[in-house]
Amino acid sequence: MRVGIVGIGAIAPLHIKALQNCGQQVVALCDIETDRCVKANKNFGLDATVYADFIEMLDCETLDVVHICTPHYLHAEMICASLDRGINVLSEKPLAINEEQLTEIENAVKNSSAQFGVCFQNRFNESVLYIKEYFKDRQITSAYANLTWCRDERYYASGAWRGTWEQEGGGVMINQAIHSLDILQWLCGMPESVLAHVSNNSLKDTIEVEDTAFGIFSLENGRNFVVHATNAAKSSFPVYMAFNSGRDTIELSADNLIVNGNFVTKENGEPIFGKTEWGSGHAILIRKYYDCLQNGEKFPIDFYEARNAIRLILKMYASNGNTIKI
Repeated sequence: MRVGIVGIGAIAPLHIKALQNCGQQVVALCDIETDRCVKANKNFGLDATVYADFIEMLDCETLDVVHICTPHYLHAEMICASLDRGINVLSEKPLAINEEQLTEIENAVKNSSAQFGVCFQNRFNESVLYIKEYFKDRQITSAYANLTWCRDERYYASGAWRGTWEQEGGGVMINQAIHSLDILQWLCGMPESVLAHVSNNSLKDTIEVEDTAFGIFSLENGRNFVVHATNAAKSSFPVYMAFNSGRDTIELSADNLIVNGNFVTKENGEPIFGKTEWGSGHAILIRKYYDCLQNGEKFPIDFYEARNAIRLILKMYASNGNTIKI
C-alpha cells in the first residue's frame, strides 16, 4: 500500500521500520521542518516525496494510508482531513485533547468509508495479552498502575507545543500515563466515576500542565482501579501495574510478569519482557492494522476504543478532588 507519514519526529522511525518490515511503500513524508524528511529518506533508504504542507501531500499524492505522528493538537485536524478524502488513518496517541475534537473525529469516522486506528501499542505486548487471557473468565476486582519517570526542562524545550494546555492538552497523563490508563480500562472495564488530583510540583516555571496525577476510578460492583503518575523523578523507573481478581494477583513490572509471587517465563525459560518505556508493540500493531486493511477486517483499536482513555483523562482534569461521573 502507498503510505504517507506526517510528523517526522521521535516516534516516526518506529513507524517507518514497521512499515518496511511488513512490506508497505512509504511514498510521502511531511514535516514543517523538511530537513527531517530528507534525513529520514537517507537513513531508511526511502525515495519518498517531501512535503512541508499536509494538505498539499493529501491532494498531490495517491495514498492508501496516512500515519499521523505530529504534536497532539494537530491530530484531530489531520485525522478529519484524511478521513474526509477517504484515506485510511493510523494515528499516534492521544486521539484528541478535548471533547470538541472528539466530536469532530467521530463525525468524520461516521461519514468516511476509510478505516481509522490509534496506536495503543501496549495492548499488543506479550505480557498484557497474557493478563487479558488469564482473567478472561473472571472480573478484576482491583488494579493499580504507577508511572514514575523523568521529563525535565530539556524535554519540554524540545518543542514549543510541549507543556501547554492548548497544544499538548495536558502533561504526564495525556502524554505518558495514557498507555497505562488504557490498559487498566481495557482489562477492568470502563469506570462509572473518578476522584482525581493533578498538580505541577517540579516545573512551575517551565510548563502549564501537570507533572503529577492521582486518580481513583470506581467501577460497578464495588470494584476500582487506581492510577499514580509523575514526571518529577530525577530518573525513569519501569512502569508497575497490578491486577487482583480476589483470588489471583498478577504484577507487571516493565514487561516482566509475576503471578501470585512467581515469575512467568516462556517455554524456553526466558522471561517475558519488552522495551522498558515504549513497549515492543508498535511493529505488531502496525502489522495488525495492515492485515485488517488487506483482509477487510475491523481494526480493534478504533475511534470508540481509543476515546475511552481520553474521556477518562479529561474527567481527571475536571475532578479537582471531587468525585464526578464519567
